[in-house]
Amino acid sequence: MSSKKPSNHVILYVRAGWDGTGYGACPFCQRFYMVLDLKAKGGALTYDIISVNTARPPPEFRKFANRLPVLKHEDEVIMDTEEIQQYLDANFPKPDLRYTNRDAHTACLDVFSKFSFFIKNVSHTSDHLLKELSYLDSFMDRTGNKFMCGDELTNLDCNVLPKLQHIRVASKAFKDFEIPRSMTYLWGYLASAYKNDTFKKTCPSDQEIVHHWSEKKETTPLPESKQKLYMVEATPRFSMDVPAYVNGHH
Repeated sequence: MSSKKPSNHVILYVRAGWDGTGYGACPFCQRFYMVLDLKAKGGALTYDIISVNTARPPPEFRKFANRLPVLKHEDEVIMDTEEIQQYLDANFPKPDLRYTNRDAHTACLDVFSKFSFFIKNVSHTSDHLLKELSYLDSFMDRTGNKFMCGDELTNLDCNVLPKLQHIRVASKAFKDFEIPRSMTYLWGYLASAYKNDTFKKTCPSDQEIVHHWSEKKETTPLPESKQKLYMVEATPRFSMDVPAYVNGHH
């Protein structure tokens, strides 16, 4: 009896958007959507993305998990983000997205938590967020790379770029805060992402990002003047413009 060849098809369950069916704006879900897309481009696997309405999860999903993202490969169901990462690296090693650059890892370690404190009013000013963004800008300046660890995307970029997009879109919507134009190298990094097929394909709309943060009770309410701008029913918009000087920079 011949043993069955393991399947290279995986399923990623992600958080649904405002309508309960479309693709939502969870940065941790986008992280693995990017990883799967890069692995698929390298021929290592095929994948499906299934959106889950967390208010009314389908019966077959309930038995897997109560938190997203969730990876399913044959009989394996993995819920912990670091375990998902390790599983994909071990079972689908090509292309190799692992990285060993500790400085790159450290440079973006705290930026998302400082953003969360800012948008949830734990911090009353943007000072801590600015400091972390400045740290990232200086790091990109020192390395001269397109991405965090070189000129190709790694697991680190798949982790940090979705978070930076949330920082960009949600900070502007809720707090009127914009990433300073003086952070040339950080904008250069975002520009590289905006030209990348995998990032563009997996990036949620501005409206979905704003909806994602509106759902959290600690978030500053969206100013009335902006509610129409971020109406979820409107045509999806994607903030992917960069200051004019940046395109000449890279």
